[in-house]
Amino acid sequence: MQTTFNQISPPLAIGLIVLGLIIILLVVVLIRRRRAANQTPPTPEIPPATTIDYTAVPLAEPQSWQDRLRNLSLAAKILFVLIPILLCLGMGVLVLSLNNDNVAEPPPTPTPSPVPITLTIEDATVVRAEPPTINVRVRSTGLADETELQVELRADGQSLRWFDPAQTIRIRRDRGDLRAAKLADGDATPAGPRYTVVVSAADGSVSAEAELAIPERFAAAFYGEVAAAPTVTPTATPAPVGQITPTPPPTPTATPTPALPTGQPVAVTNGGNVRKLPFPGINNVIGGINAGEQVQILARTPNAEWYYVRTVRDEIGWVSRTLIAVTDLIAAETPVANVVTAFVSGPVYLAADPASAQIDRVERNEVVELLARTADGSWYRVLNVRDKEGWVPANLLGIPDDVAKQVPVAQ
Repeated sequence: MQTTFNQISPPLAIGLIVLGLIIILLVVVLIRRRRAANQTPPTPEIPPATTIDYTAVPLAEPQSWQDRLRNLSLAAKILFVLIPILLCLGMGVLVLSLNNDNVAEPPPTPTPSPVPITLTIEDATVVRAEPPTINVRVRSTGLADETELQVELRADGQSLRWFDPAQTIRIRRDRGDLRAAKLADGDATPAGPRYTVVVSAADGSVSAEAELAIPERFAAAFYGEVAAAPTVTPTATPAPVGQITPTPPPTPTATPTPALPTGQPVAVTNGGNVRKLPFPGINNVIGGINAGEQVQILARTPNAEWYYVRTVRDEIGWVSRTLIAVTDLIAAETPVANVVTAFVSGPVYLAADPASAQIDRVERNEVVELLARTADGSWYRVLNVRDKEGWVPANLLGIPDDVAKQVPVAQ
């Protein structure tokens, strides 16, 4: 009750009291008028023609306040009772409004506990051969947007100087990724050691080591293994008996760096992502393009909604048609790539045999790259966005006839 009165300002309280008095007066006036209207005035009687001596009539005046109260009209009695009550209420409101300082303050709002900082490496994979390039994807908690994370490549727990240390992961909405190419003078990464990736924050938080996935088609480039070119050994001249002629060692021939593919240039109209496979998955981004740049078109999907391109930064991947200025003529002249969409979810097998081991799955609407097929076309070897390579039944995939014809038959 005290809290309720304290919320009423003194001017408002006084105004309520005055309004109450006015209402009571109006009620009294209405009651008196109603009573006067209901009373029929008595017929005046003609007094007898006698002389009355009023000085001889005794006066009956009230002797106490009780007698005076009993002689009051009904309206006067109501006022006699209500006015002291209203005065008491007004005094109470005034006293309570002056004691606002004594009202207890509300309890303080509890401060929420800070979210603990965690760093988790969701994926660390070699994604390119020339130059050797790795992609690291991180999930975090407790870090603000734009927080930078350091990335470290290790061999058997020992840190390597393999890519530019200035490259960092920038956190946005608790996620971030890094695509880093090997330095020209970076540390060697020969086959044998266990390669792992670790990320760390400026406050000292460090993730657990995540093993670096090295797909087979990128292994030789990552390990620095260069196949020696075959050399023709000249026919040796028979040496005299008792004399041994040493065979000269083969002269190593440097393997030329493979040239990147080229295609028809088109303008970029909208900036966007370059993706590993042609679908808008959150874990499928490998680069980006900006409006005003140019890309070289290399291939397209059967429905011509995605294009395989080479960017000005030599990133090769898929972009949406909505990002580039592709005409119908260019689309018709662009070769169709061996990529299709899975119509039905199902397992990925190690071999083209349902009795072999299941190594992964393809999900409905997931895009896969077709690498090979069996002679009868009932099985296809595919590569999914998780870099898992294996065999799936053809009935899981939507494969147009022209695409099926250009997929090579596995030997």
